[in-house]
Amino acid sequence: MGANVNNFHFICYTELNMPIATSYFIKAQIPGTTLEQLLLLYKREIRIGGADEVYIENNMVRFSGTAFRIGRHPGKFADFTDGKLIITETSTEYLVSLEASWPKTIMLFSVFFTNLRNNLEQELWGLR
Repeated sequence: MGANVNNFHFICYTELNMPIATSYFIKAQIPGTTLEQLLLLYKREIRIGGADEVYIENNMVRFSGTAFRIGRHPGKFADFTDGKLIITETSTEYLVSLEASWPKTIMLFSVFFTNLRNNLEQELWGLR
């Protein structure tokens, strides 16, 4: 079961090794952008999004959230207990895949993930 929305494909899976969201960047639209830049941008956004632990390993950003937060509003990535965002580079695209434990608000997360991708692309345009 899935639905395409712009450069985003939402897939309903509950297993950690199955993607729950995918997206992509077309290299020609963000010339000069490197895999490392994308990993750092996603790492920043995942940390801002409430993940407790975030680190880069090879071509992925690994993260974990926490089930209970006291005294602050949890971010979108806080709902995941464990996850990884994998970026695969091809000759023409950067393919982004999110594998994570099932969040509480998956439908709202799909909109957030699409907006995050679009915001990062606009930021990369500004770096040219």
